Amino acid sequence: MFLIDNSQGHAAYAEDALLVSRMNVNPGGKQARMRDGWFMEDGIKVLQAMVFSKDNPDYPNEPKGIKFVLSERGLYQSPLCGKCQSRCDLGATACCNKRILECQPDFQAQKSLVQETIEGAGHLCIFLPKFHCELNFIEFFWGKAKKYI
Repeated sequence: MFLIDNSQGHAAYAEDALLVSRMNVNPGGKQARMRDGWFMEDGIKVLQAMVFSKDNPDYPNEPKGIKFVLSERGLYQSPLCGKCQSRCDLGATACCNKRILECQPDFQAQKSLVQETIEGAGHLCIFLPKFHCELNFIEFFWGKAKKYI
């Protein structure tokens, strides 16, 4: 079992993580090449490639973008903008197509690189609560070390 503090560095994601913030609305361009995602259709888990195949005549081996990913899932809403101009409203679930994709279970389940690595090795990863340094064992160690010095 690993106890991890909630520092910013421990919240970093893998290069191929499912993060909508790394996607363009349309295919191609400078955007991340993500691992496969998934969605549920009629109670069946369907795997979804986030990159077009090399045989695609329009976008060979290019990232799909928000619009195509949502279209394949049957969730794209053309009246909505691709991304909100500033930030999405707190609690909004359908203000823009970006927000709709962020709310999908495969994107919601994305874990940090630290957590993926630890759990991938068969161990349990527990993050300590934010802003509660009194629960972090390393703080006791540093306190004793400072006192000794």
